[in-house]
Amino acid sequence: MRKVWKENKKRTAIISGMAAVLLVAALFRLATERVFLAQASMEGAFSLLAPDERKGTVTLTGRYLPPPYGFSKEKLVHYFGEQIGLVVEGKLREVCYEGRHEFIYEKAAAEADTLVKIVYLTEEEEYYLCAEVTLTGSNADGITGFQQTVKAAAEKLQLEEITTTLELCGTYNGEIPLGEKDRLTDCLLQELYAQPVYENRENANYTVYAYTGAVEEYIVVEKKKINVQIAVYYDEEEDCTELVLASPIGLR
Repeated sequence: MRKVWKENKKRTAIISGMAAVLLVAALFRLATERVFLAQASMEGAFSLLAPDERKGTVTLTGRYLPPPYGFSKEKLVHYFGEQIGLVVEGKLREVCYEGRHEFIYEKAAAEADTLVKIVYLTEEEEYYLCAEVTLTGSNADGITGFQQTVKAAAEKLQLEEITTTLELCGTYNGEIPLGEKDRLTDCLLQELYAQPVYENRENANYTVYAYTGAVEEYIVVEKKKINVQIAVYYDEEEDCTELVLASPIGLR
């Protein structure tokens, strides 16, 4: 009886030891994954590609709650511009549609195109501040940091329901073969530690939607999280291929 008790005790110690080893291994793996996810970024993944041209676009939408005494649309756009490094010159252009009025400011520079507008929904009596900024050339290298700048400016204005999107676009001369599209896509997914959710890996409408813990924001589609989109388009007229890496989804 004593022998059986010793054998059971020994077996229990072995099992406990194995469980402890597995727990330590799991914790180490989790910590390692968190380190890698913290280092991963859209911009970092995109930098591994070598397109002939590249650009980055940030969009912002936020609901603005005007004070009861009213507000100046021009001053609001000027203040927002100051926060993101945009010098606003000239007046806003007003455009009216059914159900909404838009007050628009546009500016084109050497390596940046900017659109800022205030949208007033007449039926809801709500104001929204919207912005779209495209950086090209060397400026595109800092597009991820610029997205944070735009978001911080919106928070400083105390906008509500703030949403931002990031889109990185690389242009290649000619048409990319299907195999090369797969290689570039897999490279981006691997660098971002992203798992595909929906895929259409055909020459026409080549699109992959995925999710990664490296990107905080996400949307939910059919109860599945998505925060990365990779899409490849071929323009026959220009004879060039555009590869887009966007979060959470692209603008097109």
